[in-house]
Amino acid sequence: MPAVGNADSLSMLLLVGAMGVALTLIVHARPQAGYATYLIVLCLVPPWVAVTVGVLVTPLMAIGLAIVVALWSGSGIRLLAFDVVTIVVIGSVAVSFLLGYVGLTQAYAAIIGWGLPYLVGRLGTRVDGDWLSTCVAVVFVVVAVLAIVEFVGRRNWFVEIRFPNSMYAGWSGIRYRGGLPRVEGAFGNSIALGACLAMAVPFVWVSRLRPAVKAIAILVVATAAVLTFSRIGMLSVVLGVVLCVTLLGRQVSRGFRIGTATLLGIGVVIAAPLAMDVFSSAGDEAAGSAEYRGDLLSLVPTMTWLGQSSASARDAAGTQSFGSFESIDSAFILVGLTYGLIPLALLLVGALAAVVALVRGHRGPALISIVAILPGLTSVAFITQFTTFFWFVAGLAVAQVGARSRVPQDERSTTPPDLHKMDAFGGRVV
Repeated sequence: MPAVGNADSLSMLLLVGAMGVALTLIVHARPQAGYATYLIVLCLVPPWVAVTVGVLVTPLMAIGLAIVVALWSGSGIRLLAFDVVTIVVIGSVAVSFLLGYVGLTQAYAAIIGWGLPYLVGRLGTRVDGDWLSTCVAVVFVVVAVLAIVEFVGRRNWFVEIRFPNSMYAGWSGIRYRGGLPRVEGAFGNSIALGACLAMAVPFVWVSRLRPAVKAIAILVVATAAVLTFSRIGMLSVVLGVVLCVTLLGRQVSRGFRIGTATLLGIGVVIAAPLAMDVFSSAGDEAAGSAEYRGDLLSLVPTMTWLGQSSASARDAAGTQSFGSFESIDSAFILVGLTYGLIPLALLLVGALAAVVALVRGHRGPALISIVAILPGLTSVAFITQFTTFFWFVAGLAVAQVGARSRVPQDERSTTPPDLHKMDAFGGRVV
């Protein structure tokens, strides 16, 4: 496809703005349409489809803003401890910007890149929870199918959507492992795609899809995660399935659990030789990648309480680096290096609180999704759509915890579905 010229930037910005106003009116009348559009754009529009007006503005941001504007009035949001942590983290970034400790790009990435999707997720209770979970499931099954097609056809159509900006230059290239291209879809990075696929597993588990279809969908998502050749994606999928089986097992029948485990077992038998062969062929590259992530810990002493690390530097081309590292593949370490120890400590407290909430019985799919990906945050930074999806799910998790806490204890469902009305694979007989 031809590149989009710089002269078109203003026209595109006006078009995005007009679409945002129209979508605001639509979302106000039909919130489900807004969330469906948000998820479709998140998963199927590359991150470089954007215009630069001092900062990068994407269609996804416009849609997110439309959802917040349309649904905020009358939302009745009650602040929870999780909200306070998020507000203080983003507030500390704003203060750092005002004091000159971080630049506009870094402040924008946190305030808009984290805060906006968090609010979109936080307002998720304005639509039916089962419908939203099913919407997430269906969209990510489509993503997984496209990823498998990309691997088989050895072609990523999304990188052919060219935009003359730094995002396209940085994320459109295809990465390889063991001589094979790693599937990236519209996410610009295989690690980001693998992490998002893993986070989608709990939503597929609780979706309204028919049980047999649901089991196949989980297998498809897991297969696509394997084809990213990202250890983070693969391990997080496994952890997500384990958490679903142990914590959401009462929402499905024993037959469904057995059927899903059987399909995944078959999938492992088929996929394991390929994955092992790729990692074996990658050899020193894969080992060096793991060693590099361990070396990142040497940067921790350079972190300041607020603002960028003393090891931060930027060359003439504008490339950011920290010490001898140009890339920081760890969300926690990158937050500390970019924004300081105070925001990092608060996010770690929030992560711990999520685990505690899960242990205490808040068993929603969004919270399980967040907990399943937490170990992966040590090895993947907030990049491309993974940033948006993580903070969207975080906001949704808080919304679900808040909604559940308002339901009296004796009204909470603690019994499994009527197994006498289940088919052999765990589906309700209607």
